[in-house]
Amino acid sequence: MAASDKDPDLAQRLLDQLKWVELRVSNHANLVGADETDPGTVDWCAAATVRVLPADEPDDVRPWYEDESTALSVKALDAEAIGVTILEANGLTIDLRHVNDLHDALDARSADYAEFIPLFGGRDRFGFVTLKGDLEEDVESLGSQAVIIDRVRLAPGWRGLGGVGRVLIARLLRWVCADPRLVAVYPFPIDLDRSLLDDESIFEPAFERVCRTWASLGFRPATDKLWIMDPADGEHENAVDRLEEALKITKDR
Repeated sequence: MAASDKDPDLAQRLLDQLKWVELRVSNHANLVGADETDPGTVDWCAAATVRVLPADEPDDVRPWYEDESTALSVKALDAEAIGVTILEANGLTIDLRHVNDLHDALDARSADYAEFIPLFGGRDRFGFVTLKGDLEEDVESLGSQAVIIDRVRLAPGWRGLGGVGRVLIARLLRWVCADPRLVAVYPFPIDLDRSLLDDESIFEPAFERVCRTWASLGFRPATDKLWIMDPADGEHENAVDRLEEALKITKDR
């Protein structure tokens, strides 16, 4: 749905919900493992959920979350509140010092994760996995972990609201990993129907929109497929500051 097609009243009601958003992050790692259970990797999933108290909703107004475009899922949180999930993301965090075999850890997981192998090289004299080629010199961050974003889904109704989805992604990343060496993503329009992937007139504009989204968060191409964000170069932090200011979101730092 384009921003111009949105019901302005619903759009404002959604923006009013931002103060009730809760960020939820969970992860799991194996104590001992091999290949895709390499103990130097952590699988994570994250969500942004609006906490709603139905008893406080006006009886004469249809609840905003009953519009099917505004929620990925709705479930009870406790006896009084429901959680309306508006964004979900998942991925992998790699400990560059303690991962046993990064190639196997990615390749054995899935073909999607194997796409990220070209970002990484061998090990340095301290035992840390290096970045491949010019990336080792280009990336300024000295963090000891790498974050891979596998999938991000935002409820359609929240798109075109001035960067809500981008702010949520950025805020969740803070809790996924506090100081990564880099964050990597494979831009792809995952919401596009599979039957349309071969239609260039539809796929190309959708792909370009996805790339613009990541570029606006300080990500840049690292290979012909992969984009990265270097936390140390300031581009990401500056982009998030601008979005938060435009959305009038109080900073948590």
